[in-house]
Amino acid sequence: MNQQNGTNILPDIVEYALSKNLNVRRDSLSEKQTFFVCPWCGDTLSKGKFKLTLNREKGLFRCFICHLNGGTLDFITTLEKKSREVVLKELRESAGINETNYQRNRARKHPAERLYTTQLKLIGFDSWPSSFQQLEPGHRKQSLDWVWSLWRGFLRKKQREALGYLMYGIKVDAYPIAITKIKEMSQEIGHDLLIDAFEAYGSGDKPPKWAAGVREWVEACYESYLNEIKESPGQSA
Repeated sequence: MNQQNGTNILPDIVEYALSKNLNVRRDSLSEKQTFFVCPWCGDTLSKGKFKLTLNREKGLFRCFICHLNGGTLDFITTLEKKSREVVLKELRESAGINETNYQRNRARKHPAERLYTTQLKLIGFDSWPSSFQQLEPGHRKQSLDWVWSLWRGFLRKKQREALGYLMYGIKVDAYPIAITKIKEMSQEIGHDLLIDAFEAYGSGDKPPKWAAGVREWVEACYESYLNEIKESPGQSA
């Protein structure tokens, strides 16, 4: 649950879907799971419709055809094709939260405390451990430092992966596919990997530490790709 200044700013996921005129199975509106036609795949591969389920109690969604899933914030950002930062800013404005005060308070927090719930889940936490709040300041900071180091390690792995996609996509003339993939990855983790990948790609012989070895790995993959083409039946020697 994303909260700002102690207030839950996320809308009811079912009410939000209805406000966007998604096709709903009316007889499921009073049920625990509300069924909609998926706005991304349109249920086109199914025999019936209404394969997107929304759970308003838990704020979760899942399509059983294209397998998109996540929380309310993921649902909004994917449907509106906006970043988490933009959506959350719009939600804060709708809730009457002063943006200047919010950003000032946010700047005072430990970096780990700025992680979204979905980002915490990516490194093994369902939510913030309540025990953190009860620790004395020194131990609390150590715990937050530990969580932040876990996130940074996870992020470095994703940055390397994104850079690899970009460089390989350029190598094999699949640039648009690589960009789409990196954008999807960014959406999943709530961090703009495209910016990181472009900055590292343009850094020449002085890449950031997390990018070390990626270029060599891509070159090795490319050589393997060329060898496969040469050895494929029907290809000239």
